This record gives sequence, C-alpha cells and structure tokens, in this order.
Amino acid sequence: MSDNLLKIGTSAVLANSMLLNTASNNIANINTPGYVRQRTEFDAQQFGLGVGRGTTERLVSEFTLKQMRRDTSNFAFSEQYVSEANRVDALFSNPANSIATGMNDLFAQIQTANNDPTQLSNRQLIIGSAQALLDRFDGMSNLILDQENFINEQLDIYVNEANDLIKQIGTYNKDIAAYANGATRPTPLDLLDKRDKAILELSEMLEITTLDAANGEKLVFMAEGQSLVVEQGDFRLLSLRGDPDPSRKELQLQLNINADVLRDVNVKDIGGKLGAIVAFREEILDPVQMQLGQLALSLSDAMNSQNKLGMTLNGVLGQDIFRLPVFNGLNFASNQGSAAVTLSLEPGKGGELPPNDFMVTITGADEVTIEALDTKGNVIPGSAKQISGLNFAVDQTLTAASSPDGDLFGLQIELTAGAAVGDQFMLKPLSSASRQIQMATNRAEDIALASPLRGNFSVSNLGNGRVEQLTVTNTDPATTVFSPPNTVAGAPFRVVYNGLNEFEIFDNTNTSIGTANFTNNNYVNVLETAGNGLEDYGFDFNISGVPKEGDTFEIAFNQNGYNDNRNGLALAALQTDSTTRRNAVTVPNAVNKYSFNQSYATMVGTIGERTRQARTSEEANAAILEQTTLWYESLSGVSLDEEAANLVRFQQSYAAASKIISTSQTIFDTLLQAVR
Repeated sequence: MSDNLLKIGTSAVLANSMLLNTASNNIANINTPGYVRQRTEFDAQQFGLGVGRGTTERLVSEFTLKQMRRDTSNFAFSEQYVSEANRVDALFSNPANSIATGMNDLFAQIQTANNDPTQLSNRQLIIGSAQALLDRFDGMSNLILDQENFINEQLDIYVNEANDLIKQIGTYNKDIAAYANGATRPTPLDLLDKRDKAILELSEMLEITTLDAANGEKLVFMAEGQSLVVEQGDFRLLSLRGDPDPSRKELQLQLNINADVLRDVNVKDIGGKLGAIVAFREEILDPVQMQLGQLALSLSDAMNSQNKLGMTLNGVLGQDIFRLPVFNGLNFASNQGSAAVTLSLEPGKGGELPPNDFMVTITGADEVTIEALDTKGNVIPGSAKQISGLNFAVDQTLTAASSPDGDLFGLQIELTAGAAVGDQFMLKPLSSASRQIQMATNRAEDIALASPLRGNFSVSNLGNGRVEQLTVTNTDPATTVFSPPNTVAGAPFRVVYNGLNEFEIFDNTNTSIGTANFTNNNYVNVLETAGNGLEDYGFDFNISGVPKEGDTFEIAFNQNGYNDNRNGLALAALQTDSTTRRNAVTVPNAVNKYSFNQSYATMVGTIGERTRQARTSEEANAAILEQTTLWYESLSGVSLDEEAANLVRFQQSYAAASKIISTSQTIFDTLLQAVR
C-alpha cells in the first residue's frame, strides 16, 4: 500500500512541479514578443496509480491567428497608403503650389494686355506669368518625381525585410521538421512561437495565406497563390528595374535553391506595405504626374496655336510662345528589330491628348497598332488605332492623318527603319512633360494680340453691309495663303455683292477666284460657301446687314493694326474653353473635354478624395485589428491574474502531493516497526 502511495505522491509532485514551471514560464515571458501562453495537461494512470504523462502545449487558435494575419495586412496597407498619400495631398492643398493660381494669373495678364495692346509692359507681364507657370509645373513635377524615387527606395527596403522573414520562416520550418513531431523528441514550443511571429511580421509586408504540411512545416503563399515558402525551400522577392521603363521598379520571385526558377508576381492584390506602395503608385502618383504633363502640354499647345493665328507688335505673324519637348519611346528587351521611336505632340492637337501612356506594337509586316494604357499598364478596351500600308524598311511618321478615324491621341510618332513584327515600344510622354517645356521667346513683342486680317467696306456702298466675324483658323504656309512674316497671297481680296444673295470674290490682280451663293440673306462663312479651294485659305468671315448690288468689301493684311486685340481675346478665351481630353476612348453623346481649371480641379479633388478614403479605411482597419488582437490575446496572451491564481493553486497541490509522500513514509516506517 505504501508503495502505491509513494508512486502516486511522486507522480503528483512531479506533475505539480511541471505545472508550476509552466505558470512561471508564462509569467516570465509576459513581455516577450510573439510568446504564446502555454498549458500543461496530464492523463490519469490506470487503476488509480497517480498521474500519467504530461504534455505542454501552446494555447493558440489557428483560425484567430489567420484572422489576425489578415487584419494585420489590411491595417499595414492602410497605414502605409495614408502615409504616402498625405505627402501628395499636402503638396497640392498648399495654395503656394497651386497650378490653378498660376494659370489664372497668366490669363489675367492677357486680359490686362488686351485693354491696351500697344503697351509693351503689359505684354512683358504675360511673358513673366508664363515663365512663372512653367516654374510651378516644373516644381510640382519634380516633387512628384521625388516621391517616385522614394517609392522605389521603400520598395527595395520592404523587399529586403520580406526576404529576411521568408528566409527565417524557411529555417524554422527545417528545424521543426527535424523533430518530426516525435513523442520522444517533441518540437520546442519556442520554435513554433518564433515561426508564428515571423509569419505575422511577414503579413505586414504583404498579404499571405498558410497551409500545414504533414511534416510540421508551414507553407506560405501570397494572396494570389504565388509560393513564398515551400517544403524544404523558399523563394525570395526580387526588386527589379522595369521593362521597358527602368525607373519603375517591378517584383519577381526566385527560388533560393534554384536561381533559374522564376515566378512573376501578380501586383493586383499584394496587400500589406508592399501592396500599399504599388497601389499608391498606380492610383495617385502615376495619374497625378500624367495629368500634370497633359495639362502642361495641352495649355502650351493651345496658346502656341492661338498665338500663331495672330499678329505681333512687330506686325508679323505670331509664332510659338512655348517650346514643346520631343520624347523617346522605350524599347522592350524582347524586341527583335533595330527600330527606335521618338514622339512629340502634333501641333494644334493638344486637346486630343488623354492622360495615359501608350503602347506601340508592330502587328504585321506593314501594320502598327497604337493603344492607350491605364495606370496598371493594361490596354484600355476600344482604344486601339491600327495603321496599315506602312514600309518598315524606311523611317515612318505617324500623325492623326495616318489613323483611320483621324485620332492618334494628339501624338506625332517617328518610327525609324528596322522594325520587326512583334516589336513593342512604350510611350510615356506625360511623365516628364511638365519638367521639359520651355519658353520659346522672351520678347514681349512676340505676343500676338492682333488679328492678321481686317475687313473694310467701301465708303461708296449704298447698303449697310459689314464684314463681321473675320476669323483666322490656320496660318500654316504649307496649307494656307499665309506666308510669314506678313504676307497673305492674293490679298487684298475684294468681295462684290452681285445681288440675289450672291458674292463674287476677286484677288489683288482683279481675277475672280470664286462665287458664294446663299439661299437666304444669312451670309455666314462666305469662303466656305464659295468653295473652289477658298475654304482652305485659313480664314473666313460673315457679311452682316443688308448690302446693295455693287457694294464692295475688302479683306486685307492688318498692317499697322497694333491697337487690335481680337486674337488677344481669343487667347483669353482659352481659359474657359474645353481644351483638355478626359478619356482615351470617346463614348457617344458623352462630354470628353474640359477646361484647364476643371482639369486641375479634378486632379486635386481626386487626390483629396482618395486620401480621405484611405484615412477612413485606416481608422476602420485599426479598430478591426484591435478587436482581433484582443480576441487572440484572450486565449494566447498571458494574464498575470490568472497565472498568479494558478501559482497558488499549483503550490497547494504540490504541498498536498508532498504530504502523500510523507504519509507513505510514515506507513512504511510503521510496517517496519511491526515486523521487528
């Protein structure tokens, strides 16, 4: 009997000693990061002979742990996104950086100059405001470029951190698998804690999922299914220079044990800090840079085009105010041909330029396709422009006239000889446009406020007809009668009313060059009505009032018309004209143009809205993570009160078990005394 009591007491003492050790270990590690509360449980021996084998295990819910990893990824994503978005939002919300203020100042100076076109100082203010506006474009674009460089640096840092964690998890897996879950050689619980901690930290970098392998390893995958940790091996993330844009970092996976095994990373839903950086780049940074470039190019081109329709203070036809850049296309590494691409904005087509990058693909032996891309680099459906009948053995120039629908997004593309079928080129004209536009002139006299033509009536006319709405639309000498600096071929033109709603047009040699016949007395666009090539003269006019037969009108070059501000009014009207394209694909009956200020306001509003949404998401995800953490800690966290109570209970149990041994000893001594 005493023998049984001794066995029972000894097993009870050992069991309670283990319980005291477990409780003490929990208390000692209460501040250890990643430590999971442990619990020791015992089985009873058969036939009531004491305590059986004890097992110490971690108190953790795999479901709760997975939930916490997911919520950690979501919060890390929101926190990182807000951190990045706040910088851009602060830049554009600062009135000192406002592009709108610069544009409004420029047009205000044009209005001032229109009030007194002969005043040279007023025109000089236009030059100064134009340069100040370019400086603002350049400054804001450089600040965005700094953000892009910072994003690339962060991408490298977070990729290195993620690789370290992936490697740690792989090492822990190998160590844990070495124990093989054997009963005689159990896996140290601290290894499991360290592995779970590394996996949780990895979930901050990117969203992950896990699977349990039969040998005790944890297999880790990205949210879209790409493997990070596999059995007896792991991948590492690579931060690579983009193809074809080396300034844009991309991600790839490489198997550590075999560098030839590569996997592309689906960046759509990376999650975590890495996902936030990619999302911020695609949703805010890239669109802002492209919209800035679009606005700068469309405004500069519109002012250039309108200035060339006017006459300067020197009495000659106007020229460009701004010098627009030429951009280089980016060749893909897989291209087989030797061709290169350069592009520029086709003069006068700035309003056709959407806020997108473009892809040029050689799709046939004589065919090329130009497509607009969204911020993720995907082709926008319905944007393809197929141009055929080309000869890639020689240089090719593609313009709006080359496109079947007359729309090539405002681009003028130069493709050198040597293109091969399948070659691709990325066009990114907007990413640097804001920094490359320069002033083409610093002379105040070159601001063309006057119209180059004027219309007069003969003082001997019997009617009250007048030349009205004399509008110049093109001064290109290649396609019109205008010849810089101050010549209009065939001028002065004489227009004679023959009666019966008919006007005959004569050139300066008194040769009849066309007749305009109207069905009523609404004499609008006389040259277009006359036809016979007159519609291509680059200008047109109306006749108002009631002319009499034989009345004569004259259209001549506006010599000495320095006090004229008709073209200046057209320059000022650009401020509210719909001159900026919204989307690459035009939907029927939908408005696809807006003004400069509307374009900028939309851009700033989008930044503010996305930042506000990100802040709201951050608050929500922080609350969810806090709730999940409390849920996890309720089981896996150490409670000092609970452990202190356990210590008292186990101490009492230990003392009682010691009493059993003492009792056994007393009984044994009594038996010895009885047989002596």
